[in-house]
Amino acid sequence: MTSEALSIRRPVDPASPGAPGAPTGPSPRHSRVAVVGAGFTGLAVGLALLRRGVHDFVLLERADDVGGVWRDNTYPGVGVDTPSPLYQLRAMTNPEWSELYAPGHEVQDYARRLARSTGLADHVRFGADVLSARWDADAARWRIDTPTGEFTADVLVSAAGLVADPKQPDVAGLDAFPGPVFHSARWDHTADLAGSRVAVVGTGATAIQLVPRLQPQVSQLHVLQRTPAWILPKPERPVGERTRRALAANPLLSRMQFDVIYVGAELLAATRRSRLLREALTRVGRRHLTSQVTDPALRARLTPDFDYACKRPLVSNDYLPAMTAPNTTLHTGGLARVEGRTVVSGDGSRAEVDAIVLTTGFEVGATAPIARRLHDAAGRSLHEHWGAYPRAYLGMSYPGFPNLFLMQGPNATSGASSTLLFSEAQARYVADAVCRMAAEGIRSLDVRADAEERWTRRIRRRSARTVYETGGCSSYYQNDEGVNVVMWPANTAEYQLRTRRFRLSPFDVERGRTGAGRPLHPLRPVRLAATA
Repeated sequence: MTSEALSIRRPVDPASPGAPGAPTGPSPRHSRVAVVGAGFTGLAVGLALLRRGVHDFVLLERADDVGGVWRDNTYPGVGVDTPSPLYQLRAMTNPEWSELYAPGHEVQDYARRLARSTGLADHVRFGADVLSARWDADAARWRIDTPTGEFTADVLVSAAGLVADPKQPDVAGLDAFPGPVFHSARWDHTADLAGSRVAVVGTGATAIQLVPRLQPQVSQLHVLQRTPAWILPKPERPVGERTRRALAANPLLSRMQFDVIYVGAELLAATRRSRLLREALTRVGRRHLTSQVTDPALRARLTPDFDYACKRPLVSNDYLPAMTAPNTTLHTGGLARVEGRTVVSGDGSRAEVDAIVLTTGFEVGATAPIARRLHDAAGRSLHEHWGAYPRAYLGMSYPGFPNLFLMQGPNATSGASSTLLFSEAQARYVADAVCRMAAEGIRSLDVRADAEERWTRRIRRRSARTVYETGGCSSYYQNDEGVNVVMWPANTAEYQLRTRRFRLSPFDVERGRTGAGRPLHPLRPVRLAATA
């Protein structure tokens, strides 16, 4: 099935009562739960709510389609760098992956099928970018400002995405560059790069997928590297039709496949604490580099000087060969400035180019736009509360922001295993909280400051012993002081256990049969199919 056939784009005004997908019921602008974003994490929240019988919720999506990062990223070569069977929601698995590492369009198609087949598409309000949200203490609800007007909700869940908003480098002269300049997450398909001189800024997870696709098409490729990355061989393997049919026919086989890959990913993720494992994988990375780059000088510039897993490890079989191609030039020190059509790197080298592609990462944590748009009752933003230290109890709850849950918040995601494991764990926790509030007549929940502080101290102690802080690198995992404020410092199973059910004890509770405290009648649990 093609992407076009699966599309659920709706360029309509969500405020229009007759529009497809418009809110229904007596109060179309108010819901029990509002979820920011309809990427995989937002969809996971919606599925968890449906499974618990909660139907009164909306997914506020700023774009005109579901999928989040997979909708936005359409650059050449885009795909998962986590094995596909692990990169899926266990509530709705996908047996149709064509490769062990699926291309991006298949992941986006999966998101669309998931939304359509479960009925989640009817809960999405497209074009509803959350411009700001503020807690109304008197009404015990969130007031959410969007381009289509105000929504209100008893509970607000931020599933805006860890890599949703591109980071634009502050480089002198970049704004005045006369040719196309765009971030990889906002790929300009009108720009014809064939035969051009192109600069790619950055050498992270996006660049290693993009560079091999660009290199054969352009006349000159200039790669501006700030720091090299550890790259391991990629176990590429197509998934045969017989295997796909067997997985579709037998959900147990699909679950076994998931479990095997999950265990392998968790063993690799142990590099966060195990020096022996890091040294073993470093040797694999060095052998891979040596076999693909014969020039000693180039190989030295592509060799990291920090521990394996300090930054996100990468997998690729074609990036390093592309870097050795005659039309590719490696510049080190990153992009220092732009002078007309000339890019100047930190090592002083210069190149005249026709286009610049930025693979410079995303706004994460305190700098993410959503942190500036969520406000407490006094109007103070989450960004102002956090400063340089994003923090939250279980990565989800912060004092002074009642009935708010952050998905993949501070220290509540993974750089080695699948981020969706965290999304589903958090989604189940949120659904449990919503049902608990309804069952016990709870109007608002506000995590206590002492509970958040104890949790954060524990996270800081454990993070300080991981490679994220001791590995000798600078990464988006860290704040400006080198403290890991993004990654979970232990194994995924522990986080899943800690969030397996919602506990009231860390929260200040206000009861009253209004707002989130109104009972769920009737409770209509939904039984979801095993496959999309």
